[in-house]
Amino acid sequence: MINIEMARDYFYRSKRCLREASASLEDGDYAGAIRRIQEALEMAVKSLLRALAIEYPRTHDVSDVLIENVDKLLMT
Repeated sequence: MINIEMARDYFYRSKRCLREASASLEDGDYAGAIRRIQEALEMAVKSLLRALAIEYPRTHDVSDVLIENVDKLLMT
């Protein structure tokens, strides 16, 4: 899969996580909603990085990569 296809897939997964978070919130599962929102944000950020062909570590926290590439991110 090329970068843009992977970015689309990650973004789709991010939107799915948001829908699941909304359902959890409606059910009163606040901890579940927060967890799914965190996953949605993580997938959205990784989608952006993938779309820009920026490699990131296979960890949950990619903040160092965002800081290292701030100029490239601001140009988009």
